Amino acid sequence: MLYELRTYRLQPGTAPRYLDLLRREGLPLVTRHLPLLGYWMTETGRLNVIHHLWAYEDWNDRAACRASLGTEKAWGEGFIPRAFVDVVAQENLFLVTERTTPVFDAAVASRRTEHPAESPETPLFSADCGALALSDAPLAEDADAIAVFRVQSGQRPGSVLTLWPARAGLQIAPGAAAWHEIIRPLGFSPL
Repeated sequence: MLYELRTYRLQPGTAPRYLDLLRREGLPLVTRHLPLLGYWMTETGRLNVIHHLWAYEDWNDRAACRASLGTEKAWGEGFIPRAFVDVVAQENLFLVTERTTPVFDAAVASRRTEHPAESPETPLFSADCGALALSDAPLAEDADAIAVFRVQSGQRPGSVLTLWPARAGLQIAPGAAAWHEIIRPLGFSPL
């Protein structure tokens, strides 16, 4: 499997607008084509940052999924021009799993689920936060992680990326990670 963590940095104060447009219009379009595992906004660390995680069979599957999304007129001519005006930077990491859990494996199994649009009355975020950390080696706190990945490409190849569920991984040993962020999942996020 090939996992892709995409990170968008937004203009300060624009994340709620971007995410609301995503859930009302973009979500059904993108999940019709791309295999979603998770969608989060940072609460600490780099602010005005959105992370989203996608799972592909391999590089060819990723290319086919992204090409298919490119044919979606409502995505390319509707959502993108309005939403991406607030995106100031993008980056991604290609990852392979080092360790997973049944929760993660269930999300992978259902990754091709098309998510419907959400109404403005639906809570935008989940009530609980999780955490994401990048380190040179596995962390002692990894025992509670949803998944542990090894970075294959992107910044710091060879480093370890750890994803924790709500209330786990919110605090780690000082100096253990290159960065650590508390992340809040969107209401539609599988993880």
